[in-house]
Amino acid sequence: MRYRSLVLAISLISIILSGCASMSSTESSLESQLKAAPSEGTGYVPMQQLAKRPDLPFDKAWIKQGVDWQRYKTIYIAPVNTNYLMQANWWQQTIRADQMQQDVQNMAIFMRTQFMTAFQNDPNHRFRVVLTPQEGSLTLELALTELVPSHVLLNAIKIGGPYGSGVAAAVFERGTEAQSTVAFEARIKDTNNGQTIAMAADREFATVRLIDLRGLTWYGNAEQIITTWSQQFVDVANRRPGEIVRPASTFSLMPW
Repeated sequence: MRYRSLVLAISLISIILSGCASMSSTESSLESQLKAAPSEGTGYVPMQQLAKRPDLPFDKAWIKQGVDWQRYKTIYIAPVNTNYLMQANWWQQTIRADQMQQDVQNMAIFMRTQFMTAFQNDPNHRFRVVLTPQEGSLTLELALTELVPSHVLLNAIKIGGPYGSGVAAAVFERGTEAQSTVAFEARIKDTNNGQTIAMAADREFATVRLIDLRGLTWYGNAEQIITTWSQQFVDVANRRPGEIVRPASTFSLMPW
């Protein structure tokens, strides 16, 4: 895995520096190899019932057939569940072990706020966000199941290196998973009867950048991943029959 990551890094950085190929073709050829492996699941949702859907941007999803989605006009976004994350022991050995519990609480609040904001700012006004469960509404239940902070010192060193070396380092880190990583599992329920009518799960690495300014803060990359998820949920809610909502790119020329 480390050798493969090194080859990917060398290939990508040589293309960037040589200018012999377009960045879009570079992204396309390496996209799948730079993406985080799907989560095996924590038990918040039954992962065995979920499957990859080419029309949705998440690793796995399930949608109940025959649901009349148009009859739902409001959505309640529940406080983000962190119990499944805190039951894991990996976070106790992280570089912020003594602060992780507070970090997790802060990120849970950020995630809920971001999802509420995304739906409130939806120009199509597909769902009106309600602050308490209401009759006839949908309830979105989110669980934060993985949260790995950025390695701030390592990212500062990468930025101080030659231009483009941050990409090589970031790609190489994919082999060790020394990356800011976030995962969620979600359930969408009919608020009236509590029946689950859709589920989804996704796991993402930080975006690979030439210069990663977001990596200079512990959770800058994690916040961007969550923000992207919130917009994807809105896009899925607004999509027309047969429309494809694609996942975000794993590579960006932007430093933030």
